[in-house]
Amino acid sequence: LMDNILFGIKDEAYPYYREVPWGAAATKVADLTDCKDTTTSTSASCPADTDTGWVIHLSNFKKVTAEPTIYRGNVYYPIYRPSPTKNRCVIGSAYVCGVDDECGYNISSKLIANYGEDEDEQCLFVGRGVLSELVVFGESLFANIAGPADTEKTLVKVGAAPGEIDTYRNSWRQNY
Repeated sequence: LMDNILFGIKDEAYPYYREVPWGAAATKVADLTDCKDTTTSTSASCPADTDTGWVIHLSNFKKVTAEPTIYRGNVYYPIYRPSPTKNRCVIGSAYVCGVDDECGYNISSKLIANYGEDEDEQCLFVGRGVLSELVVFGESLFANIAGPADTEKTLVKVGAAPGEIDTYRNSWRQNY
């Protein structure tokens, strides 16, 4: 069984650096069953201290189409949902999903955009086609959409949801 998911894993050492053991010295790796399922959560009910993080299960054959974008305490995912019709030539739907980065609850309703139909989805519908990675510029998220007719606009602009502004990084180090 294949499951398409969004997930966030806690870094137990944050904001400090910790060497992660590999090979025989490695401890048991946590798996997604240790994460809190926040698929239908829209409130600030964060995972417990014993949870490894959070996980959201995507329905209707949806797929994440590019890397997530983190901005002001929220994570944004470009999502594609294939057309529910049996006609393979019908272009599916593109969505932007917003989730709180620490708790995994859906904040998509706080995204600022002027796009048509909602299609009863938890994420923001932005058009027909496949979205590229979301890029932050100013207070907005931008992406290109592939698939629409030549006469349609292919640049998607969504106002980011309000979020945290504080940063807590003392240093940065790459583990090779």
